[in-house]
Amino acid sequence: MLIKENEPLAMYTTFKMGGNVKKMYFPESVSELQSLITEKPDLTKYIIGGGSNLLINDCKEFGEVLCVRNFNNDIKHIKDGKYYIGASVRLQKAIKTINNEGYGGIEYLFSVPGLIGGAIYMNAGRGKKHKQCISDYIISVDVLIDGILNTVPREEGTFSYRNSSFQTMKNCIIIGALFEFPSMSKSECDNRIKERLDLCKEKQDMSAPNFGTVFCESNKYIMSLVKLLHIGKRNGCHFSDKTKNWMLHGPQGSFKEAISLLENIKKVHRLLGQKCRAEVRVWID
Repeated sequence: MLIKENEPLAMYTTFKMGGNVKKMYFPESVSELQSLITEKPDLTKYIIGGGSNLLINDCKEFGEVLCVRNFNNDIKHIKDGKYYIGASVRLQKAIKTINNEGYGGIEYLFSVPGLIGGAIYMNAGRGKKHKQCISDYIISVDVLIDGILNTVPREEGTFSYRNSSFQTMKNCIIIGALFEFPSMSKSECDNRIKERLDLCKEKQDMSAPNFGTVFCESNKYIMSLVKLLHIGKRNGCHFSDKTKNWMLHGPQGSFKEAISLLENIKKVHRLLGQKCRAEVRVWID
């Protein structure tokens, strides 16, 4: 197992922000991960996967962090569109693999810079109005809870929009999942991917590091006003004037700025009696 010392965490997130960590662990198999968690159960507090929904304090030195990018990269086609996919597999690789074998369904996730494990944890999907999520194709999910392997049937995952029961399970790490995908022609899959990438190119602001969508639940009128007013310092952390609900990390941005923006927008929602739930996970201390 690879262990890195004094590692900068900013390079492991799409927002490119974070302090250093004294020790960062990179297990390379499920058994290595299981042994590590048994020995160091507190490691489940700080886990990095694809890093696309993570805001890390840039003034903090963390003790130990677990990186789950390499421990389970398996993709196994069992039969008739049923696949077992490891939590470390990148979404793009998973999608291309099933597409090349005549199956599809989650092409809308091709633009997401994340891993299968994180997508399950967040129940990644399209916008709320589309009612399409990765959980539509899940049969069961394998997880480590306190170092013990458990299989969780789909119905016990309590999936909803950008939510799952795994988010509230203590000391839980997703290992992989059994999926069942429908048949789909390669040309249809390719068209869906192209449409998704074209839409992202047109709509998404990639001028600076970002999380992707910041809030999974918010008031569209408040967020439209945030977009219009271009809230935040342009050279620091600020909300995009191109993409609604989208924070950018400018060259002089700081954790203090980012967290202040998040909290202020939550406060506005509370004052107006509106619901607001962040998709971004925050490491403060």
